[in-house]
Amino acid sequence: MALSFTFPPSPLGWLAPLPLAWLFRAVAALPPRGAFALTFTFAAGFFGVLLLWLPGSLTPLFGPGVAALYPMLVGLLALTWAGTAAMTRQVLGPATLWALPFAWTLLDAARALGPFGFTWGSLGYAFAPTPLVQLADLGGLALVGLLVALTAAALADGRPRALLGGAALLSLGLAYGLTRPPDPPGNARALLVQGNVDPRAKAQGRTTDELGRYLALTRSGLTAGPARLVVWPETAAPAAPSSPEVARALTALDVPLLLGAPTEEGGYRNSVYAFEEGQVRGRQDKVRLVPFGEFFPGRKALDGAYRALFRALGLPALTGTVPGRTLAPLPVANLRVGALICYESTFPAFARAQVRRGARVLAVVSNDAWFGPSVGGEQHFQMGRVRAIETRRWVLRAGNDGVTAAIAPSGRVTARLSRGVAGVLPVPFAETGTWTLYVRWGEWVTALSALALLGLWLGTRGSRAKRQFGRRFLAEWWPVINRNSSRSGG
Repeated sequence: MALSFTFPPSPLGWLAPLPLAWLFRAVAALPPRGAFALTFTFAAGFFGVLLLWLPGSLTPLFGPGVAALYPMLVGLLALTWAGTAAMTRQVLGPATLWALPFAWTLLDAARALGPFGFTWGSLGYAFAPTPLVQLADLGGLALVGLLVALTAAALADGRPRALLGGAALLSLGLAYGLTRPPDPPGNARALLVQGNVDPRAKAQGRTTDELGRYLALTRSGLTAGPARLVVWPETAAPAAPSSPEVARALTALDVPLLLGAPTEEGGYRNSVYAFEEGQVRGRQDKVRLVPFGEFFPGRKALDGAYRALFRALGLPALTGTVPGRTLAPLPVANLRVGALICYESTFPAFARAQVRRGARVLAVVSNDAWFGPSVGGEQHFQMGRVRAIETRRWVLRAGNDGVTAAIAPSGRVTARLSRGVAGVLPVPFAETGTWTLYVRWGEWVTALSALALLGLWLGTRGSRAKRQFGRRFLAEWWPVINRNSSRSGG
């Protein structure tokens, strides 16, 4: 549980290796079953506190029935930690302590994969408020997480050589983080718009009042000066800008615009549009959907069960969102903007893919109003902030009720609006064209961790073979040697 209090928005990230060291040391001393039980309890406490905002945020919207999903999620996440600890203990044996950091790196990488990917609680985010997070431009979030885990292993080991090695790693990481070059100055101006529309009103039916609110806020923001780009949040417009009514309203603004809007094309799609000079210049559909929020596994086969669940929660018979299939920067205002839609901003691979395909600026459009006033929205924001560091790109973030902010390539928040208010935020930004080592090489830390585990496993097999040889030698040859020695008078 103590580990959860070191994750953002807490400023105590430096302390994250301490509770993890206790866990690693205990796992290395227990048999696999004991390691499983202890780690499950530890992880349940960790995720239970880290995600405590979930039932509090969703119950007012969907009723108390949704709170039953919270312990299920915590239990599933705890199982992934417990399984990793038990398997590492079983396979690596005496090398368990130093194998755990690499096993955890693989676990965090695996948790980001597939339709059920969920990166809350990835170890690297613990160091997000510290200068050590600057290592993310070398190896992504995985490198930062590996540093957290290796520091914990060094503390758990406790021997002077291990402690010195851990201190050296932290010192090198700190030196790198504190010597990064300054952010490039912002030479362009963007206008970020925060409408603060009640999500319950959206769920009951979209209206033109929402569009009117965003139009009015944008006009008021433009009175202070022109903007090269205006960014509206996820699902800000009630209909796609390809519809005549919305297109006319946006054309009258006479400004390059990036906006979230629904698309009806083979089903409902959550989209971001680039709109300029009266035309749609591009569209990006949300690729990574929220499990059981935007997509429902086996929806057709389990139709009866889902309908019963939705009735219990007071919801209509939801069918889910059609996922996007491709990621490509959107052309607007002579820029190539990589759009990340809400949940996608918590996955390093999505920002990296956009930059590799030419994005020179990143834009996060979100609707965190579902989180309510809880800490969940701030956690979401702080996780997305790391994408700026990994790619060394400016990130322009527009949220329905927040967090609306501009983030420099160093991860520094240059400006942000208060949450829960309607307003506009003019911010400077700049294009960046270089590729970081992480953008170029991707998840090399994960591959390195797999090789490290393989090496440790081969080492334990070698040690085991040596012990077996020694026992066989003593059993079979020592009596012969001893007998011969006796005959010779030795």
